[in-house]
Amino acid sequence: MSSSLASTPGMCAASQSGQPAVDATHYLVRGLAAARAVGHDVGVRALLAAIQCEKGDLEGNLSSHLRLLADAAAAGCELALFPEMSLTGSVDPAASPERLVPVDHPAVVTLARASGETGVGVCFGVAERSPRGEPYITQVFAADGRVAGAQRKRHLGEGEESFTAATGSEVFEHAGVRFGVAICAEAGFDEPFDAAAAAGARLVVFPAAPGLYGRRTGEASWQAGFSWWEACSLGDASRHARRLGLWIAQAGQAGSTAGEDFPGLAALVSPDGSVTARLPDWHAGVLTVDIPL
Repeated sequence: MSSSLASTPGMCAASQSGQPAVDATHYLVRGLAAARAVGHDVGVRALLAAIQCEKGDLEGNLSSHLRLLADAAAAGCELALFPEMSLTGSVDPAASPERLVPVDHPAVVTLARASGETGVGVCFGVAERSPRGEPYITQVFAADGRVAGAQRKRHLGEGEESFTAATGSEVFEHAGVRFGVAICAEAGFDEPFDAAAAAGARLVVFPAAPGLYGRRTGEASWQAGFSWWEACSLGDASRHARRLGLWIAQAGQAGSTAGEDFPGLAALVSPDGSVTARLPDWHAGVLTVDIPL
């Protein structure tokens, strides 16, 4: 959903080339393969999916998620991160309230079940309708075949006024790793990262869907949007990583959707603030990384 992230310290907006998630380029970072091969504790292997998430296409988005979850299992991953509102696509509750889904929706249940079948914990996004009918931007975490919990977005971006801002912060644990979630515009605020670190998290996942203002019409306009998001998102991630000693893994929506374009980008930032792995541009891609927690 379009949001003026630039009005928030360190945040920005960009766009992506319309490339289906299942055709995304895969990048594998093998920095810890030798340690893993001899049984050393090297943290967690994660798949970070910067993919196209068509608005309102639950069936198509679910299919892409399931295929990539199978890829994650084949690559030996314990965790897969999908973008903000990845399963529903970016939703405006005021314009399309019928596209909101509850966390017990059959598509959510199917994806949760796949976490048990593959052995991969999956963190994915929905535009949620709460049991009381409130609209939330929600990142769901599922593992061992069931929904383990959800983090609702606490700090909304411009253009997200039709959603409800949440108040609570959640921390999840999977494969011996404790992690928190900061959703898109939340990277411009300290509180989501502070709460995760205070709860003992060593990793924060950073799903995003920063809709660009104006359609991307060519290489130059895509590059301009991507450059803005690259500088802002990685700048914020590096700042939080340094001040709290966290690993931060990000994955954003990529490509053209109905009425909106997104800048993509998956990356891993280390506790010293350096970017240790990343996708090269705005095109859809899947990055597989080892995170030495």
